Amino acid sequence: MVSASEFSQQDFDYIVIGGGTTGLALASILSTNANVRVGVIEAGLRKDDEMILIPGMIGKALGNPEYDWNFVTKPQPFAQNREIPISRGKVLGGSSALNYMAFCRGSEIEHNDWEKLGVKGWNWNTICDAIKSSEAWSPLTPHAKTHHADNVANNHGRYGYVKTTAYSYYYDLALPFFETMNELGVVTNQSEASGDAIGIWTYTASVDPQTNTRSYSTNAYYDRVSSQPNIVVLTGAQASKVIFRETPSSDLQATTVEYHYGGRTYKVPVRQEVIISTGALQTPQLLELSGIGNPDLLRQLNIPVKINLPGVGENFQDHFTVTVGAELKGSHETMDDLKSETFAQQRLEQYRLSRTGMLSSTFSTFVFIPSSSFISPGRMQSMLSTLDEALKLPQIQNSPWKKWYDVQRAWLENDGVAQLEIILLPSYTHAGCANEGAKHYTLFVFLQHVWSRGHVHATSSSVFDSPEIDPATLDSLGNIDMMMLLEAVKYAFKIMQTGALGDLTAEIIEPQPSWSDERLMDYIRSMVRGSFHPIGTASMLPRSANGVVDNELKVLQTFEVYGTTNLRVADASIFPIHLGTHPQATLYGLAHKAAEIIQANNASGKTKL
Repeated sequence: MVSASEFSQQDFDYIVIGGGTTGLALASILSTNANVRVGVIEAGLRKDDEMILIPGMIGKALGNPEYDWNFVTKPQPFAQNREIPISRGKVLGGSSALNYMAFCRGSEIEHNDWEKLGVKGWNWNTICDAIKSSEAWSPLTPHAKTHHADNVANNHGRYGYVKTTAYSYYYDLALPFFETMNELGVVTNQSEASGDAIGIWTYTASVDPQTNTRSYSTNAYYDRVSSQPNIVVLTGAQASKVIFRETPSSDLQATTVEYHYGGRTYKVPVRQEVIISTGALQTPQLLELSGIGNPDLLRQLNIPVKINLPGVGENFQDHFTVTVGAELKGSHETMDDLKSETFAQQRLEQYRLSRTGMLSSTFSTFVFIPSSSFISPGRMQSMLSTLDEALKLPQIQNSPWKKWYDVQRAWLENDGVAQLEIILLPSYTHAGCANEGAKHYTLFVFLQHVWSRGHVHATSSSVFDSPEIDPATLDSLGNIDMMMLLEAVKYAFKIMQTGALGDLTAEIIEPQPSWSDERLMDYIRSMVRGSFHPIGTASMLPRSANGVVDNELKVLQTFEVYGTTNLRVADASIFPIHLGTHPQATLYGLAHKAAEIIQANNASGKTKL
């Protein structure tokens, strides 16, 4: 790593803006070619401490400004006008340093259906191979096998970068949760990595099985190449714009990146390409600050218009979630125990000495189910009837997102597409708990394919002013997001009252099964938030469909911004429609696919300045 001034005097073939999950991985892969020089500009610092590395400390860094951007949405009128926090990693490695370590895939159906949106060359086979290139999976321990972890080696990569396996410690609620879901007709999925995520399963985690520590973009990718002279990472610096020149074809060519460090402004030239990888909340802001976006907005902010791309910052999507909490019968070891300083210190000492115990793991079990599993046929038909009426509106039929609406509508009736994720967290805090020694658990329900479409836009010409983030929470056609969350909460009640888990549940605390639909919907409005999986704000779609990233003019996906010759985007902002999964593995796959495209471009001699 170098000083900000030294960085500006370097000669780079590639500059990657954002040293996060995808960006740092991509930069590291590109640097394996000794003939190119790669520079990375990252706003955060490197922090390889226990809050990042210890699995059982997930969540500890959230909200801490040394680790987290601490974004908040604008007031959400359909969610009691709340400003809802959105965490994003502000460290080297980005959100791969803060996430909950799930390394899982979307479904084959979802990826293949991207092609119906005009996205070519990004089908299931492509992403599956790319994810395998990123993964260094290790076989399971006998204990993990008894907890139904994925042990199908052919569905995993063995010789990649990110170390993955299943955890070696499990809370005692995990197996009762499996039994209950099986009793409700949800099958145990032996390998979600197969492209079929439906069922209940123990997830593969981005954890090093030798040390039981987090494997993330920094130690998995960058540390392999950090000693090489052809990759230079500047931390604590924030890129503020990309500067262009016109080419004979009228397309723009990125020549320089402007960045700030320590109150000073610097500029660094680039010979071949600039890759923006600052995530779905900051990539659209940086594009707009560079003059790429909706001309009306850019003029309001006194930013000279370089490229008219009204899709920049639009199509914002996330997975909406609410929780249901319960008190347990009997004696259990749960995360509640960590509220005791003595107990927490004992477990920390155990982990430091042997890398075992509660802190070597997180929650472990996911449920992914289609709408038919949690919504009755009659109720579903009523919801679809209301939605279909809304879909007939002229503004929808004539919308650039029309194909998107068609795909998502079909998914509602496809039993191979997960509409709901459920996670059991062995902890819950509530006011008025009369039982001092009581243990608890929480069921999280997550909508996987929300219909609400929001935006993210710059609010000024300064990168230091946070963007306006509007997920349009619960503002959906036919009110379908609210209706589906309501059914999801009722299904959570059913889980808590059924079979082995039901036998262990003393009381459902909040919300309660006796509440009316109106009261439950008020609860949802008061609690709903995103799940920190933002996507879509620089969508890889045809330009006529408000796309930002090119996907038709080349044989393969190029991730190149329309109207430019050498500016690319490689992060979750390019996803045109959400996947029913946690996005980490897909983002690493994106890094490998983008590297393949860029290296092929380099070999052909294109875009050299």
